[in-house]
Amino acid sequence: MSIFFDHTDANARIIGGTEVAAGTHPHMVALIVGVSVKNFICGGSLLTQRTVLTAAHCVDNVYGINWVIRSARVAVGSTRWDSGTDYSILRNVTHPDYNRCIVKNDISVLITATNVVLNSLVQPVALTYEHIDAGVPSIVAGWGVTKAGEYTMSEVLIELPTTTIGNKDCVSRVSEAAIQKGYLVYVDPSLEICTFHSPGFGVCSGDSGSALRRADNGKQFGIASWGFLCALGHPDVFVRISAYESWLKTVIIKKLFCQLLIPFPTSEDDMSIFFEHTDVNARVVGGTQAAVGSHPHMVALSFGADVKSFLCGASLITQRTVLTAAHCIDVVHGENGLIDSFRVSVGSNQWNSGTEYTVAYNMTHPDYDFWTIKHDIGIVVTSTNVVLNNLVQTVPVTYDYIGGGVAAILAGWGRIRAGGSLSRELLELRTNTLDGADCMIRAARASITLNMAYAPGVDPHVEVCAFHSAGFGACNGDSGSALRRADNGHQFGIVSWGFPCALGAPDMYVRISSYQIWLRSVIV
Repeated sequence: MSIFFDHTDANARIIGGTEVAAGTHPHMVALIVGVSVKNFICGGSLLTQRTVLTAAHCVDNVYGINWVIRSARVAVGSTRWDSGTDYSILRNVTHPDYNRCIVKNDISVLITATNVVLNSLVQPVALTYEHIDAGVPSIVAGWGVTKAGEYTMSEVLIELPTTTIGNKDCVSRVSEAAIQKGYLVYVDPSLEICTFHSPGFGVCSGDSGSALRRADNGKQFGIASWGFLCALGHPDVFVRISAYESWLKTVIIKKLFCQLLIPFPTSEDDMSIFFEHTDVNARVVGGTQAAVGSHPHMVALSFGADVKSFLCGASLITQRTVLTAAHCIDVVHGENGLIDSFRVSVGSNQWNSGTEYTVAYNMTHPDYDFWTIKHDIGIVVTSTNVVLNNLVQTVPVTYDYIGGGVAAILAGWGRIRAGGSLSRELLELRTNTLDGADCMIRAARASITLNMAYAPGVDPHVEVCAFHSAGFGACNGDSGSALRRADNGHQFGIVSWGFPCALGAPDMYVRISSYQIWLRSVIV
């Protein structure tokens, strides 16, 4: 499906390139299709354990009525496109302004159905959003056509060093070639970037979707898109990734962080924004089973008529007001409001066996931003008063500013290990707050070491962080739960988001003191 226009030459390959050693391009992905017989479509690059970046025109070729056709797969971990580890595709997200006629905004993300297993041969590539100018040494790899004029793809991965060229130079050279051949195509330097090596060297059919990376640090800044007459002296045209920073971060945060719950999670899933990760012995995380009645403020948010599905934790702050994370409310909010089966449950250490109350309405903070996970605070108001007893009590909220070194306690029904099932019993964990500057440094470091380049930044003005030690922390399913002072039990935080559970990074909580005016105005 590569958009490289017809040509006649003979001695072209990705083109002029050389075979690569195993593991030199661990980000490389082959997009393939077919059941009995595999067919190669395009290249791609692994961004995260669930997301693959490629060209939109590659996805066009495997798109059915509603989704990517079932036999489409992505293969990783091999220099041969037909012998890697295959993963099925859950869905794709193509740029809304993609135009197949003029090959513009030619960028798409594929979402795998399960996590891609990382090893020495399979690793995500780091993206750079810096504006790349002329003269930058670069490298591209692919399984494209090895001889121009033929349609046999290379069985092994080929790499080619190349160099970016200036915008004016590229526009001029491509325009000249387009006029000569009668093609109605053009280069848009705001969206595209060009490379050129020399006649006899370049990308060709089948290399579309492959990553263009800086030679000095390996960061990807382009996607092979289209070109003329492979390796006959014309520039190759790549998608300029820096032009799509906002869109890419939006796609990856919303689709990955929320684990693509389409349309809703199953009874063992949740809406917590904790990054996907490989298995580790983690629980809320490293916590212990809570004694009955030790956390009478705890609320379980769930939905479902015949089968209940757990969403998030929450806290009872009045007899009608439940405090939680805004992103927890998002998943049960349809066009006409909250879904009918949405419930709050209280009075039990088991999330699915408490006393249920229907919901009258909800409110989320007006500045709540799903993409950056900021102002992640909301309330749910019950239809009737919650009955208080020794197992059901409201929690006092403190608006004191909490700094670092404050002993705190967290409880929740989150996953008992990363990637595992939810805890059916309430678990508790004692932890400590971090200084804001310290948290920012640790979170930034974690985003690099854990290959989570798209993690939102920490804002100490609206967020407070807590950290115990590696093997201890919040996890999926704990979102919305209360973070309380250990000395007086007052709530000062709401579980919001975090990095791979209990791998040594801090957990982020909404800082309630920042929302005193708003919260007091909406409490019922």
